[in-house]
Amino acid sequence: MLDLNHDGLSVRADRRRTFAGLMRLTAFLTHSLVIFSLVTFSLVTSSQIAEADEPASDQFLFRFSGTLLQGRGDGDIIRRFESSLLNSAENSFFHVLDDAGAGCGWPESFGRLNTGSESSGPVPHIVYNYDGHDYSISLPFLHVQLPNDAGIGTSWEIDGWKLTILEPRREAGQDCWFIEASEKRGRKQSLLVDRSTGVLWQAEADVFMGRGDRFLLKIRQTRQTTLPQEIAARTRNVMELLLQLQKNLGRRPDTQLKQLSPRQADLTAQVQPTLHQLSEGTPLQELVLRLTSSLKSEKTRIAASTMRAGEILNSRAPDFSLNVVSGGTLDSQDLQGRIVILHFWDYKDQPLAEPYGQTGYLDFLFNQRKKLGVQVVGVAVGADLQTADGVSRGKRAARKLAEFMNITYPIGYDDGSLLRALGDPRDANGNLPLWIVIGRDGTIAHYHAGFYEVDATRGLSELDAVVSRQIKTPSQQ
Repeated sequence: MLDLNHDGLSVRADRRRTFAGLMRLTAFLTHSLVIFSLVTFSLVTSSQIAEADEPASDQFLFRFSGTLLQGRGDGDIIRRFESSLLNSAENSFFHVLDDAGAGCGWPESFGRLNTGSESSGPVPHIVYNYDGHDYSISLPFLHVQLPNDAGIGTSWEIDGWKLTILEPRREAGQDCWFIEASEKRGRKQSLLVDRSTGVLWQAEADVFMGRGDRFLLKIRQTRQTTLPQEIAARTRNVMELLLQLQKNLGRRPDTQLKQLSPRQADLTAQVQPTLHQLSEGTPLQELVLRLTSSLKSEKTRIAASTMRAGEILNSRAPDFSLNVVSGGTLDSQDLQGRIVILHFWDYKDQPLAEPYGQTGYLDFLFNQRKKLGVQVVGVAVGADLQTADGVSRGKRAARKLAEFMNITYPIGYDDGSLLRALGDPRDANGNLPLWIVIGRDGTIAHYHAGFYEVDATRGLSELDAVVSRQIKTPSQQ
């Protein structure tokens, strides 16, 4: 039996300040975000906030606790997570607190929950790394839109899942439906939902990772609360600001990348102070704290990359000689007079996970620009290629990846000296891939660490813009 706490959220006396002026300002800021005109946020506060016993709002908070277990549920717990559902007459909003280091990144950890049809934004999920591959594991339905004629045997479909009511049950004194859900790939969920609201009480879901290895995900409602009006009002404002920020970031809903681009980091930095102030004491405070911590790390990483770029731009590129994984060598002297893109990445076939170092987009750019004197060179930096015992294995892994991705540009490797000479971003807590553009005159024109934002129609538009400028620049040799 669940131990439910129906008390209102406690509000500490030393934090009881009203936000009446802030509410008016936030409404203006939310409108400004909608038209994508982010400005410096000015916060206004006055007197004392309403007492905790103020009239309750129509916004309900449901909290859930979950585990991921090996096998059919009889194995070890390999991940614990929490989830929240904010439910009102207007909408449902979810947030998942996954592992802060290895789990779901904050930009995809929240969203508006679509209870009756296919979702276009992020869905509640966790991310788990198994055998070197990150898997997105969707949570069972936190809120189900029940048919008007719901009864034993009623079936309907939501987002590719077929749901069937099997029997009525009681949970914590509430009438519930026990529902079985299944989808075409054979996965199943068992759900116990409230008959009057459709909100989940508990669920189990099959999970498969690796080569069909089986796991079980369990989730259970642990608390439900009605928010006081003042907290509910601030929570709604935080929700809208977060949703607009999420939209403006322009990330794929199913991405597993935690890295932010400089543009995305700037947008987040502009709204973070207001989110921090508004979220204090609300159910979304932990989400904003994670956003703040991640933003600090991202700004440090971006600053280090920017500093290194400033140090080497317009300087002479180092000479290099690479062993090509398909045979032969490639020397920098062979590339004189061309615009060269060096792409440093692992280049191995296992684990194979999107976005594959963005090699597919890079190969597309190469084939569009090679007639104009552009040459792409992949530089594999896997550990196997740095040892005599592992070099054959490393070359084979790179060739398999090239075959899988239909890569047409050459892939080479050395002892790591070229990457060290240019500046390995990992030395400053950055990430690969590293992208270097060398102009026809042999000078470095571009340094970028990490993934690019991808344009839906133009691919690596930022990199392509750099290359296009070099194409238009006459050689100074």
